[in-house]
Amino acid sequence: MKRGLHVVTGSFGYSGRWISKELLSRGKEVRTLTNAIGRDDPFDGMVDVRPLDFDNHDELVNSLKGADVLYNTYWVRYKDPNGKYTHNLAVENIRKLFLAASEAGVRRVVHFSVAHPHKAPDWTYFRGKVEVENILKSSGLSYAIVRPTVFFGGNRDVLINNMAWLIRKFPVFGLFGFGKYQIQPVHISDVARVSVDLGEDSQNVIIDVAGPEKYQYKDYVKLISKSIGVNRIIVPMPPIIGWFVGKAVGLFLDDRVITRAEIKGLMQGLMATNEEPVGKISFSHWISENGKTLGIRYQNDMKERKYSVPGDQSSIGKFS
Repeated sequence: MKRGLHVVTGSFGYSGRWISKELLSRGKEVRTLTNAIGRDDPFDGMVDVRPLDFDNHDELVNSLKGADVLYNTYWVRYKDPNGKYTHNLAVENIRKLFLAASEAGVRRVVHFSVAHPHKAPDWTYFRGKVEVENILKSSGLSYAIVRPTVFFGGNRDVLINNMAWLIRKFPVFGLFGFGKYQIQPVHISDVARVSVDLGEDSQNVIIDVAGPEKYQYKDYVKLISKSIGVNRIIVPMPPIIGWFVGKAVGLFLDDRVITRAEIKGLMQGLMATNEEPVGKISFSHWISENGKTLGIRYQNDMKERKYSVPGDQSSIGKFS
């Protein structure tokens, strides 16, 4: 079997961890570019670790030399109180990464985007995703653009774990609007499998990655509640009220529970796809087996993500 060098941004994060795991299972040599501090190494040193500094072009090129495929999971979710988390900065950082990949002679890039980015052009999060896709398509690199819906599974599924935590802790759970919009969760191992398959290909492709089951959001919430063994009142509310409640809970927890862009994307059905699902693991089966332990502990995304890179980019990165 040809090993080949595969470079993953953020192997100690969520999707990057599962991509690296999938690559190692296929006998590939794996290197990660990361600015994470103090994250556990689940690979027992089998993944070569290099720093991720977008302002050091030569170092980026050297870290990418000899790589067959680059898997990019880097993005930012939100702004911090000082305004340092900007989607424009994420776009420029990824532009630098793709430029270094091209100069290093990387054969192919598998890039993580988001489902339906063109349907939300007025939101900087989605507009930035579209811009990065266009940068990659015009780079001359062979590419696969992966557009996942919403992840579950793999012990770092922050969104669903924290939804379950909120359902456990509060007698009432508020829906954004009436909850009739669709959501189509996909297991992270399916995402990793599809991504690595695409890395082994050579055709330029853009693909939605979603699981085999599609729910109305209100039914999705009810299924989570039932599976964790609690009976809660689930009520519709105006999205702005739901956002304020989330913000208040976030202040108490010192975390960002949900962003306004995420609420808008959810309510517009951007977390589901009309394409043929490529995921195999059903959410209903998974949660029936894992619901009892889901949401026992709140997973603080902001506190658990600590990054360090030189200069003004300190603590600005995120890996999906």
